[in-house]
Amino acid sequence: MPCVTLSLRAACKDNARTEIQSKNHSWVIDEPKLFGGEDTAPSPVEMLLGSLAGCIAAAGHLIAQEMGIGLKALDIAMDGEIDSQVFLGKRDGGRAGFRRIAVSLTADADWTPAQQAEWMEQVNRRCPVIDNLTLPTGVEIDFA
Repeated sequence: MPCVTLSLRAACKDNARTEIQSKNHSWVIDEPKLFGGEDTAPSPVEMLLGSLAGCIAAAGHLIAQEMGIGLKALDIAMDGEIDSQVFLGKRDGGRAGFRRIAVSLTADADWTPAQQAEWMEQVNRRCPVIDNLTLPTGVEIDFA
């Protein structure tokens, strides 16, 4: 299959609340009040963690199916450590993004330890969000 281009539109009026449209889906991202938002929706970095969880789940189920493994349930918990002082402009240097993301998986699956290890290797290799978080991705920003 050739490369696919995914597109979306986002609009932000007078604060951090951002309304997003992608295909026929709409959602909102906001910031906590401490970061200039109204806390009406998950923050961008919470959405990033949610995207990681969703991608692990989607890839995990697809890969389990391909491997002939009965994956009945997959529970994902994660924590991301971030330095808010960089975002707030109170500290120069350091990273504005996550320093680390810890993911914990629990699965109800019919697999051997070797199949579980192969499944995990495949998820790490094939999940686009893991790829984007662990490898450099060019971002080009331009005013239209």
